[in-house]
Amino acid sequence: MRWFDSEGQVLRYDVRHGRGPYLVLIHEMGGSIESWDLVLPHLPPDLGVVLPEMRGMGQSQKLRDTPTFARIAKDVAALLDHLEITDPVVLSGCAIGGAIAVQFALDYPQRTLGIAPLDPALNVADGGQAGVLALADQMERNGMTPMEPLLLDRTYPERYRQRHPGHFAQVRGRWYANDPASFSRFFRMLAASDLRPRLAEVSCPVWYGSGTYDVLRPPEYMQDLARRTTGAKLYTLDAGHHVADHAPQEVAAMLAGLVSSVA
Repeated sequence: MRWFDSEGQVLRYDVRHGRGPYLVLIHEMGGSIESWDLVLPHLPPDLGVVLPEMRGMGQSQKLRDTPTFARIAKDVAALLDHLEITDPVVLSGCAIGGAIAVQFALDYPQRTLGIAPLDPALNVADGGQAGVLALADQMERNGMTPMEPLLLDRTYPERYRQRHPGHFAQVRGRWYANDPASFSRFFRMLAASDLRPRLAEVSCPVWYGSGTYDVLRPPEYMQDLARRTTGAKLYTLDAGHHVADHAPQEVAAMLAGLVSSVA
């Protein structure tokens, strides 16, 4: 594991050097670079992979203000510069990570060969901003413990916990290690964001992954995103919101297919 500076913020990352195009994997809100642990063994072993850890999450430096999707996408670009990866890349991300992949494709089209957003959190459901901001206030005031039934129980359903209880225990431990103040600022960022109107501007191939049992970004939400995105493909996956945890082999096959198609 390594760290680098992005405009005064110390951010953690990992990299597996290999053949290009490199695959950039962006974790979900509350996650870390370890969010892709189950996917990595199923990717082609010679494929280059970059794992950014978002500001405020995991072991990256904590937040003192609310970021934007564009700010975090700029961190990803800075990491690629730090690694001297100048050729275009393929990006994937879960939830907020998927939104960052979309933002990167919009802001750095010349550096993007394709994206695979997995149940991306591009906006708050219409009229839900007040509730999300109230949730942010509650998290900042009361910490992580009261949030488990509201967040983790919904994003990681029991059916998947029973399949891999040991892995869920690791996910839960990492989730509780989050800084509540930083986590709350991600909710504020989401409440202020909506990338759906810009999906028609994405010029690279887009392969969406839709978790059948995701209650936060259900299949009908994903179908709407696909309709808004020119030429998009939509893959249905046996997963909840933590797509990379619940369907790692299927996700790896999807990502390897996208990389091969644009290489």
